[in-house]
Amino acid sequence: MTNAKKITLKIIIIGEPAVGKTSLVKKFITGKFSKDYRSSIGTNIYTKKVVLEDNKIVTLQLWDIAGQERWINMRHSYYSGAKGVIIVGDLNRKNTFDQIEKFWVQDINNYCSHVPIILLANKKDLLNKIEEQEIISLGKRIKTDLILFTSAKTGDNVELAFLKLSKQAILQD
Repeated sequence: MTNAKKITLKIIIIGEPAVGKTSLVKKFITGKFSKDYRSSIGTNIYTKKVVLEDNKIVTLQLWDIAGQERWINMRHSYYSGAKGVIIVGDLNRKNTFDQIEKFWVQDINNYCSHVPIILLANKKDLLNKIEEQEIISLGKRIKTDLILFTSAKTGDNVELAFLKLSKQAILQD
């Protein structure tokens, strides 16, 4: 591994409050899920090293950005330098996906353009109120690079999401 190329990627995780952003990040970082909900204040930053193909060692800086409207004026400064974006919606709250299209994608396009974007439809372990086809249609409209249905609770597609985005970010950089 001495010849491995070392890369650092800043990845931002955005979406409405309580969609599971922090739970997804914590599941990826620690492998654990907590039922306790505490809203993020500003942003929480986590790091994790992963090894990709070709022995690429990637240090992921995961910026879990608060979704509450009161943080709107600070949020843009957190976007700076991002190499990839994960946008999260809650499969039990249609409005979280409406807001992705109405607000979050426009915000990213204004402050963080030309980076890969992955759409995560989270909480697939619960009874979902949104059809898969609606999510796929949204993904096409917002021109996301990938859509994954995830569960922070069970871990379904959580690691895959971060690894896929890392690979895409490296290719685009």
